[in-house]
Amino acid sequence: MAILAAPVVLSAQLSAPAVEEAAESGRRAAEALLRGQRGPFEAVLATDAIAAGFLGDPVWSGLSQRQRERIATVIRDHFVETLEPPRGTSGEVAWSAGRPEGDAVALFLGLRYPAGTLKTRWSLVRASRDWMVRDVFLTDPGISIAGEAMRSIGRGAIRRRDPARSARAAAFPRALGLAAILVVVLAVGRRLPANGRRILFLTAAAPAVLFLVDGGLAVRRALSESYSVPEVLPPAPWRTAEREALRAQREGRLDDAARAWERAVAAGAPAAPADYQMGLALAAAGRKEEARAAFLRALTRSPAAPGASKELALAALAQGNSAEARNRLETYVAEAGPDPDSLSALAVAQANVGESERAIESVEQARVLMADRWKGVRLQSQVYARAGNAAKTVETLRLLESEGGLDRESLRSDPAYVPIATDPAWVAFLSETPAAARTPTP
Repeated sequence: MAILAAPVVLSAQLSAPAVEEAAESGRRAAEALLRGQRGPFEAVLATDAIAAGFLGDPVWSGLSQRQRERIATVIRDHFVETLEPPRGTSGEVAWSAGRPEGDAVALFLGLRYPAGTLKTRWSLVRASRDWMVRDVFLTDPGISIAGEAMRSIGRGAIRRRDPARSARAAAFPRALGLAAILVVVLAVGRRLPANGRRILFLTAAAPAVLFLVDGGLAVRRALSESYSVPEVLPPAPWRTAEREALRAQREGRLDDAARAWERAVAAGAPAAPADYQMGLALAAAGRKEEARAAFLRALTRSPAAPGASKELALAALAQGNSAEARNRLETYVAEAGPDPDSLSALAVAQANVGESERAIESVEQARVLMADRWKGVRLQSQVYARAGNAAKTVETLRLLESEGGLDRESLRSDPAYVPIATDPAWVAFLSETPAAARTPTP
């Protein structure tokens, strides 16, 4: 996959090769996870930095290794469950683009699953000699996976405690158990013959040893842990309502979905992704005005859902409002990063408002990202046509012709080429016979 270098000045610490190296590291981790191999991904996930950033360094360093590992497991599981393909399937990296972002590298990855492509932004930082994944953002809804993982744990779940008091609390029930065993042995043992007492002592020894060992471990753990962390971390309070909302959307019960999203937000779920999800569902159901209102709400939230700008732009483009589409798509690409579809739509909008050179720049960027080269070249030819440049349109289409033939009849009926319909170069190109055209390459 190609890496798109953004037009920004690289810092001394992040040269172009460093950005390339970071992007390659993140891409390998993503590809492994999409193949169902979570090990390589977990190896480069900066769980310590994620947890310390949320809880604070004093709290994180004050936890025992056992407690840190429990929280790290929650973080790793949340990332994997969010990004891995459905069971029995696999995915692939559809496109990638890397650029420096302060002391980090922002890697934009299109993750292709059987159900569609997910646009993500990976934040990578250097740790010693390796590049580590500090966070992965679902760019369109505006969700930080690291933030969601730590929000699901919650700061309130980790409390400071008095180690000595905790040790006494841990020792007390075990001491009662030992005392109860001793009372039983003394009370019953007096009435038994020597052989019976020996059997009684041996029988009582097993639970007594268990109480002693368990009590010792519990006391030792209590004295070594300054914070309490639940053995089982409960799910976030909004998860149930969130799952209900998504299920209602899939079943077409949009009013029920809206009420479930309201409950999820009231319980602590971020509001912008909820508005964005409802906007997508309403748009798919043909409720365009309600969808537009939902997308506009998603943009007013803090943080906003950048994908709402793209959806509003595509709707504007379909309605012939190319100026609004261009403005919204430029905002979207600046906030959410590049992807082939958005850049392609932006190129069309720019060409429609007469910004031919900028349209060509956008489509060139889209071509760099596209895995489907044929689609990219065809798109470029359409942008040249909208710009009225018949010579460049023909030159671009001949690239396609040299790689496998071209259907001129489909070009005649394609509205994208209407602006050059009467240009002599275009008319001559369409009039060529297969014998006059270049021989297709197998």
